[in-house]
Amino acid sequence: MTMTKFRVVIVGAGPVGLYMAHSLAAASIPFVILEQQPSVVNYFGAMVFTWPHTVRLLDQIGLFEPAKQVSVSIKAKKRVFGGDGSVLTTSSFWERMHENHGYPFLPILRSDIVKILYEHLPGKETNIKTNAEVVDIGIYADEVHVHLKDGTVHKGSIVIGADGVHSKTRSIMEKLARDPSRATPGESPMISSFYGIVGRAPNDFGLEEGVFFESRGGEAAIQCTVANGVLNYATLKPLPEPVRGRRKYTRQEMEEYATSLSDVWVGPRVKFSDLWARTDKPLARMLNQEEGFIDRWSYDRIVLLGDSVHKTTSINGLGLTCGLHSAAALANELQSLLRSNEDASVGLLDRAFARYKESRRGEARQIWTRGFTMIREVTRKSWANWFWDSYILPWIDAEAIGKGLLVSLMVIRTGQVLSYVPFEGKHGIVRWLRRAGAES
Repeated sequence: MTMTKFRVVIVGAGPVGLYMAHSLAAASIPFVILEQQPSVVNYFGAMVFTWPHTVRLLDQIGLFEPAKQVSVSIKAKKRVFGGDGSVLTTSSFWERMHENHGYPFLPILRSDIVKILYEHLPGKETNIKTNAEVVDIGIYADEVHVHLKDGTVHKGSIVIGADGVHSKTRSIMEKLARDPSRATPGESPMISSFYGIVGRAPNDFGLEEGVFFESRGGEAAIQCTVANGVLNYATLKPLPEPVRGRRKYTRQEMEEYATSLSDVWVGPRVKFSDLWARTDKPLARMLNQEEGFIDRWSYDRIVLLGDSVHKTTSINGLGLTCGLHSAAALANELQSLLRSNEDASVGLLDRAFARYKESRRGEARQIWTRGFTMIREVTRKSWANWFWDSYILPWIDAEAIGKGLLVSLMVIRTGQVLSYVPFEGKHGIVRWLRRAGAES
């Protein structure tokens, strides 16, 4: 049955917004996506890590094989000391997770995952509006009006803000939720304490393919992988002082930043100065990486999703995973609600949004806290950190304990699934906690 009265307006056509659209389409819930950029698909983006339980979500909507075809095969992780390039630890964590869960890690360029989600979305030609910059949202008794910069108005039953760390939806929602008599201009709740360069270069250095390198302890963290002769990398180092809001960097500032990392080792026999000399400069980007965890996830007929509500740096590779699993949890709540209430009231929506938040807040907070701590650990240069990485971490590393069983039980096996989409999927040694067709 098509739920014709209920319509969802999704703001943002990134991976989380597009996956949300797939989830709604599978539930026969009408939607429209508003994307402020002129095109959904672009050809720039950092490498994102798609964890096994997130690959399972993609498999449920028929996108495992397309994702697998463009992914990078990684079999090992090597932690490198940024001070001299020596290998501190080597782990086969990725292969073990494949055995444990039946799905592999799929490192994919962000641009590729967006392209796959976009190209396979039913009705994309009519359901996605580009150049659609949101400027205001009006809330009425039984609908919302989303106003665009060009004067267009899109009407719906709810708005889902999947528009990222600088979310316009969040900003409008917070304004609407305040007492007008006490309203004051709000500043961004997201704070940047780290910044870095995302880039790629030909692998003229002999770094092994199929290995994820993480350089740490050299006043910066540098993560890189090699696939098909191309080295994709991302750097992170502390900002001189924390800042709020957007910041665009000039090419000169990027060069100065790169110079500051010249003597940091990326991997065995490779310094960052070597890597930067071979980097495709027109494709390189320098950006701040924000952190923040928002207490209010919804108000009235507006609900937030992904980086608009919880954002950490890229250091632990769980940002995409956290966002997609939140989208699945929200989709389950909406489908369950509309199964018996085609035209949901604000009261029913409020309770559904509260259940969504409750189901995701604990895990999202745990991921956020670990990312917050981890980035500060790996970018601090000290003898104590070197000693810890070299002699203590190999014995207490969560990725190595019980062949990764701790991570399997605490993080991966608890992954969400669309409860209303028939699906068996793949299985490994560790049993999935949630299965399609069962209560989640």
